Amino acid sequence: MFPLRRFRVEDDSMRPALEPGDYVLVNRWAYKFRPPAKGDLVVVRDPETPDRFLVKRVSDASDAGEIRVVGDNSNRSRDSRSFGPIDHLEIIGKVWIRLR
Repeated sequence: MFPLRRFRVEDDSMRPALEPGDYVLVNRWAYKFRPPAKGDLVVVRDPETPDRFLVKRVSDASDAGEIRVVGDNSNRSRDSRSFGPIDHLEIIGKVWIRLR
């Protein structure tokens, strides 16, 4: 499995950090040896639509492996405030770089 994967930002839930149409390069091996940290930008599998991916920021990570994620543009974001914490296994990887 190649460690890097590209994803396209589809909505404005991460404005101003990411804009619709931006691409992000994601390191899928980033959390093999350490857990996600508060503030990390991550791509997660949508818990309500598993074939869809979301780009969010980690707002809290528990020792039990539960992660809360939020969008920077809170008025336009569907995140842990609506679907609750996610399991750390739902994280695809850490956003490494934004491509325009």
